[in-house]
Amino acid sequence: LPYRPSQTQYFERCQQRWDGVTPRPDWEEMTFMSNNIQAGSNIFLTSGQLDPWRAAGITSLPNHANPDSIIVRVIENGAHHLDLRASHPLDPPSVTKIRREELASFEHWIHEWGELYPAEVKSPKIIAMPGLRGNIQQHESR
Repeated sequence: LPYRPSQTQYFERCQQRWDGVTPRPDWEEMTFMSNNIQAGSNIFLTSGQLDPWRAAGITSLPNHANPDSIIVRVIENGAHHLDLRASHPLDPPSVTKIRREELASFEHWIHEWGELYPAEVKSPKIIAMPGLRGNIQQHESR
């Protein structure tokens, strides 16, 4: 650790292993608002330091993107989905930190929406994720 993937080597391995299949390095950009992902909002992208496909992913904030609205994080000593799994005592501190940041971002975005559309939401807390907050707090005291 840390694993530093090479896009060239990654593509070559995929082509050899999967009969010529070539990864699509711009998939995220084309899926999320074409190559104008910076025009999106309320997006939290994570990738793991251990992921070989990280070489073809979004690992930094796109040009001209609002850093409060599009957040890009790499999970040190973890995989791309670790932040979405249930909390575990052996989770690396990096994933616990990212989970807290994700939750804070979600709550912030919900609060912003509630201020823009006050008649639509009685309280942002009804949308918050108490199970996730409980999982985060449960293992933070170790």
